[in-house]
Amino acid sequence: MVDGIRSQYDIHRDRARQAIARQNEAAELEREARMARDAEILAMLATQGASLGSVAADVGLSKSMVAYIDRTARAGFESAEQARAYLAEQAEA
Repeated sequence: MVDGIRSQYDIHRDRARQAIARQNEAAELEREARMARDAEILAMLATQGASLGSVAADVGLSKSMVAYIDRTARAGFESAEQARAYLAEQAEA
């Protein structure tokens, strides 16, 4: 009986390890996709005449998300107030 229990344990352990490996691979793919997305968003923002609003509308993201991508590429916001001030500044431009 002990061998049967150990065998079941080994089966579940192996399945868990495989699931963890798949999860790690998916996380890496997501990181790569996010990096590619951010690079393209930054390239769009660098184009003459582009604004946070126009880029956000064209790619289907919120203006806040585009602002976050833009700002984190340069330096992070220290507070929510800084993020709001940045959005207000961009709205005026």
